[in-house]
Amino acid sequence: MDRLDIKDAIYHFARDRGDSRDQFSLTAFDSVERPAPSFDEIVAHVEARAPLVPGLGLRLREAPLNLDYPRWVPDTSPLSERMSDHDLGGAPWADFEILMGDLLRTRLDLREHSWHLHVVRGIGSAPLVQGAVTVVILQVGHALTDGLGVSRMVRALFEPQSATGAAPSPNLTAERENAVLGAVFRAPVDLVRSRWEARRAVRAYRGSQPGPPSVPATALNRAVGPYRVVRIVPMQKTEVRAGAASVTVSALCAVGSCLDRYLGDGDEPLSATGGTVAAFVPMALPRDVEWPAANRAVVGTVDLHVGEPDIAKRAELITRSLAAERARVTAAPLLRVARADERVPAPIVRFVQGRRFRQHDRSPSHVGAQTTVVSVDRGRADLELCGAVARFSAGFPFLEDGRCLNHGIFGLGDVVTIAMVACPDAVPNLDAYTQGLVDRLRRHSEQS
Repeated sequence: MDRLDIKDAIYHFARDRGDSRDQFSLTAFDSVERPAPSFDEIVAHVEARAPLVPGLGLRLREAPLNLDYPRWVPDTSPLSERMSDHDLGGAPWADFEILMGDLLRTRLDLREHSWHLHVVRGIGSAPLVQGAVTVVILQVGHALTDGLGVSRMVRALFEPQSATGAAPSPNLTAERENAVLGAVFRAPVDLVRSRWEARRAVRAYRGSQPGPPSVPATALNRAVGPYRVVRIVPMQKTEVRAGAASVTVSALCAVGSCLDRYLGDGDEPLSATGGTVAAFVPMALPRDVEWPAANRAVVGTVDLHVGEPDIAKRAELITRSLAAERARVTAAPLLRVARADERVPAPIVRFVQGRRFRQHDRSPSHVGAQTTVVSVDRGRADLELCGAVARFSAGFPFLEDGRCLNHGIFGLGDVVTIAMVACPDAVPNLDAYTQGLVDRLRRHSEQS
């Protein structure tokens, strides 16, 4: 459907409030013994591929007077307007990480373009890269698709043979002149029906399993400042996995250990005083779940069981917590609550969202979790760009008030990239934290 669902529209409505919610997917290419591709060659590659990727030819059109939800319409602008060339002139990897932090502060206006491709050339060196390195960063508006959708777009752009239909796209229909007028006349009925369904959904949910309790806020759970720092560390999968545990569980084990120590009082870890470390983990909805929004992910809260010293036992506990939370947040009662607002008229959604933004507590006393951990497997390492081969991929979970440090765990082939995103006001020494996390991952993998 070309009309935005409410769960997608809230990302668009929030564009001018708070920080960027855009998604950034990084792929690092190695030319090995070849010269690096020029920007013109990369533009030609994208011009040949983008028309085959549904979703990359769209922009949003607002309804007159904002009386209805925006709709997707074709974007007929030249592709060159949606691409940028960043030449670092031989600068080191650390300078690229600075640039990446700056890019995370930018935001798309989906009324102009729903995506942008940043091409970074002239990086002096990069981890796991033998020859000239080219980094491409696909920036996609969250209203268009979710993280898995972005991954499919990247694969469709850079697989040796791109497959039509590899990424999702709304079904565009001819815009009816009376569409907005019809929405206005339906608004009172839609509002009554949505409130009726919401009450029924909440009553049904009250009898289901309750969610995890909140935890006291820490130094990481404060108002987010305007700047971003990132660290990007690609590692072999064997350095990340702890025994038979999955990459996701192994990463959660290491993140828990690091935060337990980082959030302690300097002498003792947080768990020594009875503290709990938890993480928000986005989870994809099963394919058989009917869901009208393009964003098919829900967020679960996972206890990282930092009080368990044995890594194998902790991995087992986290695996159970992950499975239990996935079952809870993808169960019918909670999904019914999430879908209850689908008929709420767009003007009311805009008003309520604006009021919540003005009234929300930027530095809460309690939070659902201290950090977010996004874990995505982006498939085989067979991506190519003008003769250069892909070495690793990364993503960057956006920060928001109450969470000043987030983690991205992204797999491509046999390489898993650990990406940290932080607000420097809350995490003044991200290098030390990053090194501690990498050391923990390697130590856990060696112990198992």
